[in-house]
Amino acid sequence: MHPFLRREVHTFVRWLRANYPFPIRVNVYIPNTKKIRANDGDLCYGRCFVPDDPDDSITIDVAGGYDYDGDFRALQNYTWGTIFTLAHELGHYYQYLNRVSLPPRGIEWQATYYAHRVQEAYYDAEWDEMDECADES
Repeated sequence: MHPFLRREVHTFVRWLRANYPFPIRVNVYIPNTKKIRANDGDLCYGRCFVPDDPDDSITIDVAGGYDYDGDFRALQNYTWGTIFTLAHELGHYYQYLNRVSLPPRGIEWQATYYAHRVQEAYYDAEWDEMDECADES
């Protein structure tokens, strides 16, 4: 996994833990692969596995394999996409917690909608933090 991607995802996860409750343990894995295999056998960028036993933890897998070719802007875009995928899968985690009952299309739409909201909040928080650092200089 590229060091920039690893650092940015860790920063995002720390921000998530500081701003959102996680009453049920959720393990997040980011393997160094371009795609992962979903439960139905298709290749995808992320998945959220909810076990049948409520005492077991939830697992989120997000593909994190990126072949860096020297184009830092492309690496930034890939990183932003990885963060969005993680936020989307966390949407499924919260759907499980809140026992959301929607048709499959509604479940995906809602997870995507809230992933955008979470990513915007994170982006705003990061910019606010950079502004504060600049003011201290």
